[in-house]
Amino acid sequence: MYERTSVRYWLVFTAIGTFAAALIAFCGTNFFGTRDLREIAKAPNGELEWLRREFHLSDTQFAKIATLHSAYTPVCNEMCRRIMEANSKLDRLVSENHEITPDLAAAIREAGLVQEECHQQMLAHIYQVSAQMNPADGQNYLEIKSDSAGLIQRNRDQRSNGIGKQATFSNLSP
Repeated sequence: MYERTSVRYWLVFTAIGTFAAALIAFCGTNFFGTRDLREIAKAPNGELEWLRREFHLSDTQFAKIATLHSAYTPVCNEMCRRIMEANSKLDRLVSENHEITPDLAAAIREAGLVQEECHQQMLAHIYQVSAQMNPADGQNYLEIKSDSAGLIQRNRDQRSNGIGKQATFSNLSP
């Protein structure tokens, strides 16, 4: 009986110790692995600092991009406000009606037009920023940002297999 109990305690102790060691390893890896990201976030232009590192920007390029970003921020905020306003109106009309009315059809068109305008403004900004980079980094930035902004939809198989880069612009994503 004593031997059986001590084996159980040993197994429980080993399981708890293994779990604790794994937890410490995970937390340590996470802490040290995200150190650069935490430093970037603390920087004065933290939201842009990743650009400097990722796209190898000189101080001059970074300053120009920071200026572009400052100029685009109010435009972006206004577009977001307009999209929220159009979507709220559309939501209200959808819930109030049980069929497509002229007002509902107009709200659908307006929401689409506002999103289209937003996409155009965003893409113009992305082009301006990419133009400040060296050509290879600018092309990479353009691909990353147009993908993340939902401006270009690629077939998942093509993206994951690296096959082709056929793209279609879509007005469906905000």
